[in-house]
Amino acid sequence: MAMDDAKSDLVNVLARLESHWVVLEAELVEINKDVTYCEQCVDKYGEYFSYPLQHLKELKRQKKGKMKDIIKAMESFNDNLIGGKKLVKALERDTPIGAPVGQSAADARMWGGEFG
Repeated sequence: MAMDDAKSDLVNVLARLESHWVVLEAELVEINKDVTYCEQCVDKYGEYFSYPLQHLKELKRQKKGKMKDIIKAMESFNDNLIGGKKLVKALERDTPIGAPVGQSAADARMWGGEFG
């Protein structure tokens, strides 16, 4: 049951990260449009629009930072998955699942066992 809970948690976390990514991406599109518009306002109306422009640029930086955090988390999941697969392969090479305790993979194959 604990393995099912872990799978469920993993799938839930990945789905939520993907959802946050989609929202952040949409927000960045809007912020980029607003930055362009605000730059035009600075050119047209003067420095009065400099503070809102700086605020938008800071907001953009923050959103990009959150997206980088999501990428790092996804890379970490991937690295752990690759490491887990390597570990499983090594463990199954040394002691295949279903082999009697104390029987090596070579012994299991010699006696017709299907492992690996």
